[in-house]
Amino acid sequence: MLHTKLIFAHESGPLGYLVSTPKALRILLTHKIRDARLQHLLAQWACMLLALIGGGACGLFLAPTFWTLGAFAPSIFLFALFLSIGAGDLFIQFALEDERFFEMATKNEALSVFEDEDQSLPQPDC
Repeated sequence: MLHTKLIFAHESGPLGYLVSTPKALRILLTHKIRDARLQHLLAQWACMLLALIGGGACGLFLAPTFWTLGAFAPSIFLFALFLSIGAGDLFIQFALEDERFFEMATKNEALSVFEDEDQSLPQPDC
């Protein structure tokens, strides 16, 4: 019931979503691990993390420690930021596709939906 209202509200006006990333990742890994989109996201980010760690290890041999750690620490934070954005986007896609998943996500407080009253840019008329 709430899911159908959400779909109609999404078509008529702007909605905002708040995703709790740790809860969302836990739910995704528990319930959607066999989905190809999640497996692709995990494989992509695992390869990126391995490349990041390999680059950091090589950097420690080629450059001074201070320079290497000065570049390595921000890149780890950017990796975590992009992973959370990608997982949140995939989580919202799953919630909009499946009503039971949406109900579970809102019940576990991993997803909060609200009507976006503040529009910073003018919206085109359809």
